[in-house]
Amino acid sequence: MNKPRILVADDDHAFRLAMSKALGRLGFPIDEASSGESAVAALEAGKADVALLDLQLGDMDGLEVLRRCPGTRTRVIVVTGHGTIAAAVEAMRLGAVNFVQKPVDAPALLPLLEDAAGSAPGSTTPEAAELGMAGTSEGLERTREKIRRAGPTDETVLVTGESGAGKELIARALHHQSRRAKGPFVAINCAQAHRDLFDAELFGHVKGAFTGATHDKPGLFREAAGGTLFLDEIGELPLPAQAKLLRVLETRTVRPVGGSREEPIDVRVVAATNRDLAAEVREGRFREDLFFRLNVLSIEVPPLRRRKEDVVPIARHLLGLMSKDRERPLALGPAAAAELEGYDWPGNVRELANVLKRAAIFNRGDVLLPEEIRESIGASIFGHPEARAARAREASVSAPPTVSAAASADGADLTLSDLERRHILDTFERMGGNVTKAAQALGIDRRTLQRKLKGFGRDVAED
Repeated sequence: MNKPRILVADDDHAFRLAMSKALGRLGFPIDEASSGESAVAALEAGKADVALLDLQLGDMDGLEVLRRCPGTRTRVIVVTGHGTIAAAVEAMRLGAVNFVQKPVDAPALLPLLEDAAGSAPGSTTPEAAELGMAGTSEGLERTREKIRRAGPTDETVLVTGESGAGKELIARALHHQSRRAKGPFVAINCAQAHRDLFDAELFGHVKGAFTGATHDKPGLFREAAGGTLFLDEIGELPLPAQAKLLRVLETRTVRPVGGSREEPIDVRVVAATNRDLAAEVREGRFREDLFFRLNVLSIEVPPLRRRKEDVVPIARHLLGLMSKDRERPLALGPAAAAELEGYDWPGNVRELANVLKRAAIFNRGDVLLPEEIRESIGASIFGHPEARAARAREASVSAPPTVSAAASADGADLTLSDLERRHILDTFERMGGNVTKAAQALGIDRRTLQRKLKGFGRDVAED
C-alpha cells in the first residue's frame, strides 16, 4: 500500500529539513510549509494525508491555521514545545487528531502516522470520517450509501441494530447530510424519559399545566425546529405515548400540555431501536400505524462481528479521541490489534470503547499491549470466559440449548442468557436492591434494568 503523504508545517528550517529527510528515508512522500499562510493553503488543497503542524509558525499560530481550515480532509497532528499542552488540547478541539512534543523522533511517529492516516488495511477514508464512521467493510459501505440517499430527504428514518452498534452516529450522519445540517440536532432516549413527564418533555407545556410547571417550556419538537429530532429506543415507548407521537407525525403540529391550540412544527424525525418492531407489533406492544409511519426509510447498522475489518480502524479513531485527555498520545500496536480482531464484540462499538478505556487507564507507555487488551476484554461481562464459552456453544447449534435447573455453579452448563441473568441479579443484590446504583454498575439505564428484573420475577420498588 502507498505511504500517506505528509505535510511538515514548521517555520524552523532546521527542524523542517531534518523531519522531511527522516520521514522521506522511511518512504513517506513529503510536502513542506514554512509559514501559517502556506500551511493554510496546503490544508485547503487537501493533497496531504497527514500534517505535522507546529503551534508556533511565526506569522500565524497553529490554532489559527486550524480555525481557518475547519473542513480540511488532512488529518492534523500538532507539534508542540514544552509547556504548551493546553494549546495542544485546544488544537484537538479544533480538529487535530493527536499531538507530539518536541524533540520528535521520526521512527516513534510511525504508529501516530498510521493512526492518523489509516494506512492499515480497512482504513478510514475522508468520506467515512465525514459520516462519523470508521472502516471500509461492505456492510458499512451499504449503510453509508443509504445515508447518502436518505440524508437529503425530509422523510422519517428508522435506524435498527443491536445495542452499542452506533445508531446515534447514523442519525447524526443523516442530519449532517440533510438540508437541515445547520439546524439543531436534538436527541432523547425514550427508555430513560420519565413516563409521567414524557408528553411535556416532547411537546412542551404552559405555565401552570401541572405542579412544578412554573413557566412555559417549548418541548423537544419545537427545540429541534429547522433540524432533526432523534428518538432513541423508540421501542420502549408506552402505548399511550405512541398514540400521541403518531398524531404529531401525521398532523405536523404539537399541542403543549395545558395548551389550548395546536402549534405547527418543522422538524425531521429519526427513530432508532434495538428491538424487532415488526415482532412487537404482532405481540401488541407497538402500534402498527406508528411502525409504518416511522419506517418510511430504514437503515440497519450491522453488528461489529459482521464487519471485523472495521474493528481496528474504529479502535484507532477512538484512541485518537482518548488521547485528547492524556498528556501523551496512545497508539495501537500490531499484536494488540490482532487481539481486538480475534474477539466477537457482542457489545459492539460501545464495548470496544469501554475495553480501550480500561486498557488505556492501566497503560504506562505510548502503545497498547496485547496483554492489556486481553485483560480489559476479560473484565467485560461479554468477554468473561464463561460468556465466551456460552456464545460458542450457542453458535454451534441451530436452536438455543435448554438448560436444566441444576446448571453447574461455575457456568459450564449456562447459556449466555443465563449468565446475563446471574450477573444482573448478583449486581442487584450487591447494590442492596438499589435500582439506580445497580443500573450504573451494569452500564444500562434504569428502565431497562427494571424491565429485566421483572422478567426475572423480581418485584422492584422505586428507589
